Amino acid sequence: MASTFFGLTIAYSGLQAAQASINVTAHNLSNVRTEGYTKETAQKIAADSLRTYAPYGTLGSGVLVDEITQTRDTYYDEKYRNNQTYYGEYEAKNNYMNQIESFFNEFILNGYTEEYNNFFKNVNQVTLTPEDNSAKNSLIQSALSMADYFNYLSSNLKDIQEDANNEVKDAVEQINSLAQSIYQLSKQINQIEACYGNANDLRDSRNALVDRLAQIVNITTNEEDLGNNLTNFTINIDGNTLTNSYGYHELVVSSRKDEEVRNNSDVSGLYNIKWDTGQEFNIYSASLGGQLKGLIDIRDGCNGQIEAVVTDDNGDYKYTEDGFFTTDFKDYDGKNTSFKGIPYYQAQLNKFMTIFAQAVNDVFKQGFSSDGETPGMSLFVIKDKQVAFSSSNVTVNKELALDPSKLATKSRINTGAANADIIEKLSKLQTAQIFNGGTGVYFLESIIADESIDTNKANNFLKNHTNLKTTIQNQRLSVMGVDFDEETMDLVTFKQAYDLSSKMMSVLNQIYDKLINQTGV
Repeated sequence: MASTFFGLTIAYSGLQAAQASINVTAHNLSNVRTEGYTKETAQKIAADSLRTYAPYGTLGSGVLVDEITQTRDTYYDEKYRNNQTYYGEYEAKNNYMNQIESFFNEFILNGYTEEYNNFFKNVNQVTLTPEDNSAKNSLIQSALSMADYFNYLSSNLKDIQEDANNEVKDAVEQINSLAQSIYQLSKQINQIEACYGNANDLRDSRNALVDRLAQIVNITTNEEDLGNNLTNFTINIDGNTLTNSYGYHELVVSSRKDEEVRNNSDVSGLYNIKWDTGQEFNIYSASLGGQLKGLIDIRDGCNGQIEAVVTDDNGDYKYTEDGFFTTDFKDYDGKNTSFKGIPYYQAQLNKFMTIFAQAVNDVFKQGFSSDGETPGMSLFVIKDKQVAFSSSNVTVNKELALDPSKLATKSRINTGAANADIIEKLSKLQTAQIFNGGTGVYFLESIIADESIDTNKANNFLKNHTNLKTTIQNQRLSVMGVDFDEETMDLVTFKQAYDLSSKMMSVLNQIYDKLINQTGV
């Protein structure tokens, strides 16, 4: 039969179980505001029954705290991280598209459409007084103002591209840092759980890092049971292992060489990314996501093509009469992003200025100055010789800027100074459909429309995924979060259990006092 003092063991087990539950509840309440904390629960089981060799057979031996578990649902974790990937992508796009919009905001700024219209206002004035040098000077200055404004736009786009490029490097460094930290935590978790305990707080720390990683780049996670309470926690990026319980890999950035430049207007030193093993990291993968994808789209997005120098059938650069070469779009072996980022808008500005400047120059070179002494010359030139004509290096012919009288106004030498047929021909360019079958104003407005659509899209998607983030996080917290009311109720329950076990100890104390000290007296 059971020992006379066996009741003490049962009561003591109740005290221990109640005390452990109270401690877990205190731990939950102290971390109620801790980000990423998961509610813990002391799991209790009945202790093994003992054989008593009595008619009633076995006798219960009390209660045991089997383990302290986390109340977490991996389904909500996966939903949350998937949403974080989209959130990170559109947060980056929204940030940079708003910056681009601030430079293209024609409704607030006197932008390039205003500069374009001012140019033709001055053209019309010269048609009225072609012999007036002040009118010619106003036309030349409006052309210079237009060129300067396009220089300004191009320069700001290059600054934005450089900022995005630096953020690409920062994102890679964050990925590497998080991978190392997750690996270290996985090692510690296995060391603790190999001794048959649950490393709950370490798992919380690891989950919080994984949440942050999912915002930077799209990931897949898997935890494989290796036996003996050991697991292999693996994180993959686009099918390649970033980290597992045995180690981690790093991503390496390197500046593109001159021969690796993709778009003619790209800033120098854009970063390529590879794995530390030398394996390629496809930054244009259709399945790439997160903040990294958003930055790559902004930095490299050229609507599925690249901007390259125009060549002839032999592959040599095609030079214009003014001694520069031009750029145009071409396909690029499928490795590109279809997003309209900085390269796209740079290329559109370049295309406009190339077509416009060429058309204006062709008109002027057909004529002569008002006095008939100077042959017509190009109005728009480039700042540096033997480079591609672009919005970043267009300027006005210095010879004309210094002496407006040399501006061509008529097509024949032997006509009077009042003849302005060249200027009249120039005026017709305003309505000429030379820009992809449309006028100059239409082409410029189409750039604004593209930018506005993409900015609104990024803003709307960011709002959607911000709302989803809140909704999913609330769903996740309903499972894993600490609730004040629930913990308070549990605290009362566990205190009552402790009181009852203490009462049992008091009752047994009276019984043993009677048995030992008062029996036979």
